[in-house]
Amino acid sequence: MARGPQLASVALLSGLLSGCVGLSPDGGLSPVAGLTRAELGKDVVKVADDASAGEAQRRAEELLRRPLTSDSAVQVALLKNRGLQAAFNELGVSEAAYVQATLPPSPRISLLRIGGGLELEVERQVLVGLFDLITLPARAAVAEQRFRAAQFRTAESVLRLAAETRRQYYRTVAANQRVAFMQQALGTAATASELAKQLGETGGLNKLEQAREHAF
Repeated sequence: MARGPQLASVALLSGLLSGCVGLSPDGGLSPVAGLTRAELGKDVVKVADDASAGEAQRRAEELLRRPLTSDSAVQVALLKNRGLQAAFNELGVSEAAYVQATLPPSPRISLLRIGGGLELEVERQVLVGLFDLITLPARAAVAEQRFRAAQFRTAESVLRLAAETRRQYYRTVAANQRVAFMQQALGTAATASELAKQLGETGGLNKLEQAREHAF
């Protein structure tokens, strides 16, 4: 029996399998998490099950029990934003597609009858599509580029969310300060108006000056 083609196919499959990549534990999130810690000093968490969801909820509630700062507001947003979790899930899908693209094509088993007579000699052959084998490196490279691009997009989503959260935080603080200032000014004006009324009743302030105080 000619074993050359069969042995060559097995050797080729062994080489391809040695170059396969595997799924990461966090769905490709490690570079994004590293960039987030380096640029923001914050953590990102992928909510993949009930345990991780409960942990994210616990951390967010702990931060919200304290006086809110811009940093804590950013961390709460990174833990609780649903759009960001959707981006993390899309990154996991992209990684799965990349891993799938590195796998060699599934071999097909062929039974070949050799000889004749009452006894049958059967040889098993491993058949692999030649086109799939030739294009495997190119398809894997394209899938890897798409996966890396998905990681960059996810990191951009994290940084964009952090920046928007900080803007909204400072806008809210400024609005609250304006309200407090207006309330303080209103209280002062009301006190001055009441004082002007009392002075007018005692004759210490004429009608025109009273009117000005009331109008203010």
